[in-house]
Amino acid sequence: MIAVPRTKLPALTGLRAVAAFWVLMLHFGDAVTAGWPLAFRRIFSGGFIGVDLFFVLSGFILSWNYLGSDRGLTCSRADFWRARAARILPLYYGSLALALPLFLLLQFQPGITPESIRSAAATVATTLTLLQSWARPISNPWNNPAWSLSVEVSLYLSFPFLAAWMARKPLDRVLKITALTYAATVMGALAFAAFHSHPSVWKWEPDQDPSVWIPWLGCNPLVHFHELLLGSAAYLCLREEQTGARKEFMSGPQAVWISSAAMIILLVWRGPVPFMAALVGIYSPLFALLIYGLAKQRGLAARILSTPALVFLGEISFALYLTHLTVWSMMEGFNMEHPYIRQDSVLNFLVCLGLALAIATIFYKFIEVPYRKSLRKRWKTTPTVQVPDLCES
Repeated sequence: MIAVPRTKLPALTGLRAVAAFWVLMLHFGDAVTAGWPLAFRRIFSGGFIGVDLFFVLSGFILSWNYLGSDRGLTCSRADFWRARAARILPLYYGSLALALPLFLLLQFQPGITPESIRSAAATVATTLTLLQSWARPISNPWNNPAWSLSVEVSLYLSFPFLAAWMARKPLDRVLKITALTYAATVMGALAFAAFHSHPSVWKWEPDQDPSVWIPWLGCNPLVHFHELLLGSAAYLCLREEQTGARKEFMSGPQAVWISSAAMIILLVWRGPVPFMAALVGIYSPLFALLIYGLAKQRGLAARILSTPALVFLGEISFALYLTHLTVWSMMEGFNMEHPYIRQDSVLNFLVCLGLALAIATIFYKFIEVPYRKSLRKRWKTTPTVQVPDLCES
């Protein structure tokens, strides 16, 4: 098989910025978009879907970085896992430290009781060990966006075994299994919605108050495994096109515009799609198509996402994603002490956005980058190819 050159993918780095801002607007934007047209409000209230974009992107970039010409892993499993740990752990624990005062304040606001102590102990134990996405019924959010890192860790643990399986199967077989896994996940969510009486199964608004089992099912790593498969399958399709083993499925610009237009239409219309189906990634095939198109680095969208400003925002997007909600929550507390500051004002939004970007830049430059390099040097792990790590949410 012809070797595929490993180039940088700045458009996918810029796409990370879009995904992070989509999630941020879910948390920040609701206060300032109340009077906006319904179409915009629906797009922003679907910001939780940006996490699914990160998961699909993770599958694609892990495959791009770590699969060899035989589709097998290009390093040992231990080296792969150490490299992933060096990538996510410093910033993960740094974001928990930032959120710790707020977590303790909310946890013990009703008072220090045996129940609050037990709840805090369970939360600390599951969060520090990155198990909170498995233990949602007994674990309160310490830093809420961090649940997706718990899912990522599960995906990382499975990826070397997924690579070994893909190395033995033809692409058509991989695509069929991916489609079946996706269909089983979505059908399970639709069945849950059909038989569950709680109204939040259908409700998309960010102020919903669902039963604890709904977010537990939606945040469980098992329901997001199909997104790792989708990202990897998109990479394999692109690679076979590049090696001449398969005809081009679609041009880059066509894939980008079709997937983007379909996503916008479906988000604005929504139709009969229940919240549970959206929560488990019903739109993820469109993300796989979008990533496949952008990875070809052709067309207007790819050029825009490859601009230095968006690439930089993409580089700090991991830090922005993990810290933005803590910044917003702290500003809410500050505003409560100063009633003359309107939480729903555009100025307050811009101040919070500026603070979030500043803190994300500091975390990126002084925690994420130096500690990743230090840990890789200590553990003697090196990237298999000279491209940036693009995959973490």
